[in-house]
Amino acid sequence: MLSKAEMNERDFQKLLQIALTDLVLRQTMLENEVSSVNEEMRSLEKDDKLDKLDMQIRAVRQDYEHYHQFVNSNFKLDVADQYRES
Repeated sequence: MLSKAEMNERDFQKLLQIALTDLVLRQTMLENEVSSVNEEMRSLEKDDKLDKLDMQIRAVRQDYEHYHQFVNSNFKLDVADQYRES
């Protein structure tokens, strides 16, 4: 396994953008699940499930905030662009 010191800045920033995009998607999926739980479940099951989802959302937000600190604001990269068809 390579260390961060062996990565160039472009690869490191790209990795950060991919990780942050993944965290945003995870948070959105968890928030959608919260909405579903609110609509479908009974109160005892609902409270337990909502507590667990809330803990997961908080963990995702903490990871996002932590990794976002390393993003170079001058580095512009559209992660999805390189995967689009020409």
